[in-house]
Amino acid sequence: MPATFVWSTGVRYGARMDTMPTRGSVSIEVDATPDQVFALLTDLDVLPTFSPENQRCELIGGSTSIEVGARFRGYNKAGDYEWHADCEVTVHDLGREFAYVVPPDFEHATTWRYTIEPTGDAANPRCFVTESFDAPLLALPEIYPGRIEGRHANLEKACSTTLTNLKAALEAP
Repeated sequence: MPATFVWSTGVRYGARMDTMPTRGSVSIEVDATPDQVFALLTDLDVLPTFSPENQRCELIGGSTSIEVGARFRGYNKAGDYEWHADCEVTVHDLGREFAYVVPPDFEHATTWRYTIEPTGDAANPRCFVTESFDAPLLALPEIYPGRIEGRHANLEKACSTTLTNLKAALEAP
C-alpha cells in the first residue's frame, strides 16, 4: 500500500517507496456533492480546463457519451512536446468513480482514476476527490524510451494542479 502524506494545503500525496515508482495519487477535499464533482470530471469540454497537460478531448470511434467502453482522444502538451492519446472508459460509477486506460488494448496501458468519497452531509456537502495513476511504462525503459526523467513527479504535480483547479471551479462564488 502506498504511503500517504498530508501537506498543510490539505492535499494528500501518495507515493510508492521504490526506485521505479509507477503509481501515484493526490487527494483534495472540496465543498461540493459527489455528483457535482463527477459531472465536471466526466465532462470532456470542462476536464481539460483543469489539467496542466490536457488541451482538449473529443469522443471517437462512434462513442456519443462518457460510459464504460466509450473511447475519447486527449490532445496534450508539456513544454514544447505535443501528443494525442486514445483512451477508453473502464469505470463510470456515478458520483463515486471514473477511470480510463491510455492507450486502450495495450498491455502496459496507464490507468487514470478519479474516486470521490463523501465527507459531509446534506446540509454541508463535502467530499475527498482522489486522482491517481498506474503507469507501468515508467518502469519499462526498453518500451518507454529514456524513462523520461522526473515524469513520475511531474504526473503527481499535474494531479495536484488538476484537483486544485477542480476545487476552485466548484467553490467559486
